[in-house]
Amino acid sequence: MRYFLLATVSLLAATPAFAQTQPQTGPFPLNSVTDRVHSGPQGGDLRASTQALQQTLTELQQLQLQTKQAHWNVSGTLFYPLHELLQDHYEGVAKYADEVAERLQGIGVSSDGRANTIVRTSRIPEYPGGFVDDAQVIQWFAQYYRVTSDEIAAGIKATEDKDPTTSNLLQEVQHAIDKYQWQMRAMIQSTLTDPNTGSDLNSGRPVAPAGRPSAPIN
Repeated sequence: MRYFLLATVSLLAATPAFAQTQPQTGPFPLNSVTDRVHSGPQGGDLRASTQALQQTLTELQQLQLQTKQAHWNVSGTLFYPLHELLQDHYEGVAKYADEVAERLQGIGVSSDGRANTIVRTSRIPEYPGGFVDDAQVIQWFAQYYRVTSDEIAAGIKATEDKDPTTSNLLQEVQHAIDKYQWQMRAMIQSTLTDPNTGSDLNSGRPVAPAGRPSAPIN
């Protein structure tokens, strides 16, 4: 779906006197550029910054939704600590989503937080419905926090030269996401005195190590 973004930004950036319209539906994501004087990356090319910020915003919004879903439905021995931890994560992710959206506005670009944009462009799947076991919560978030971090890292690299302000913000976001990933991973971290496979939480079956490919949780 990124070609929609690139095409939209390229068109608008090439039209200094663009008379902005606000369609109710359209390509996903849709990022309009203001026709007023605004700040922005060096050289005036908004594409890399817009792409990096919008994709990060989408993933943070997706994490907000899935974190709340898990917060409400986590079950098992670690219910309470995970319930509390997921609430902390939700609040942190929400804070950074707002900052990323505001950075888009700061460089003169609209933010696209529509539900359809999340559904169509996020690389994070929808969290399973119903009651979900604590071991599955740990595994899912350890995996998809890592996916999010890798996406943000690409945005950091793409913006570091011409838009260091955006790059610095994305570094802050990645720092938080990596912290959240560690907090999940630590619950099944093996040590010299305890393998901590997660089998005690998962009907005797080890939980796949975080960061390694694993089958989707159904």
